[in-house]
Amino acid sequence: MHNLSRLSAASFCLASLAALSTASAQPRPPATATAAARPLTLREATQRLQSADPDEITEGVDALTRIGTAEAVPPLVTLVRSGLPDDLLDLVVTKLGILGRPEAIEELGSLMRHRRAAVRQRAVTSLSQIRDERSRPLIESGLRDSDHSVRAEAARALGRINARASLSLLQRAFERNIPEAAESIGALGDAAAADRLLESVGHSPLSVLLPGFRRFLDRRDLTDPVKLRIVEQLVSRSPTTQVKAFLQEWVRELPPADRSRARARAELAIRQINDAPAPGASR
Repeated sequence: MHNLSRLSAASFCLASLAALSTASAQPRPPATATAAARPLTLREATQRLQSADPDEITEGVDALTRIGTAEAVPPLVTLVRSGLPDDLLDLVVTKLGILGRPEAIEELGSLMRHRRAAVRQRAVTSLSQIRDERSRPLIESGLRDSDHSVRAEAARALGRINARASLSLLQRAFERNIPEAAESIGALGDAAAADRLLESVGHSPLSVLLPGFRRFLDRRDLTDPVKLRIVEQLVSRSPTTQVKAFLQEWVRELPPADRSRARARAELAIRQINDAPAPGASR
């Protein structure tokens, strides 16, 4: 009986030792895991920006973006001015736009003169995400940039921020070979702007013009007569399969209850335009 008790006690001890051994063999989480489990404070995030490790810098940038207050901007501006590798600079410029803080406008305006076009383009995009009237003239300056990608983004950005005051600049930009301006003209322009864009049919590729006309046709603030004129002029000036496909897509996405004259004219044109490409059709 005593031998049995000794065996039971020994077995218990061995099982306990095995459990302790297994527990000690499990990898312990790194000391930083607890800190990483909670959001960084403003101070901690700012300290990360002073690291030589790009991953820690990125962690700090992401944390400041999540914090999102006005106090998050100065550390990012200081980081930009410290001189960064291209990939980190691109990241910070993008994050300044995500922050959407007006305190970043001045630095983004300075970045509009950066030597790399990719940075200037990102600065334009970020400025368009900040709801402040000071952004508009800076974005407009992008229409005069030496790089087409920056000019194109500036034209698109003016449409995104609903910059109706920039319409005349966009019209001149389109006529000076910035085709991306057509869509913003369609988003911002009035009936006269639509007529002016229609004058380009036959002179500019339809692939450039049609996104602008689609924006005109989709707007609720434009009257049916204006849209009817756009459809009529498109069909009259370019009765092509490309215009037919454009009208088919537009009609297909209209609500079933739409009974506008513009829709009726588009449906008539769809039936009338031959599927064979017209000679010399604009592409």
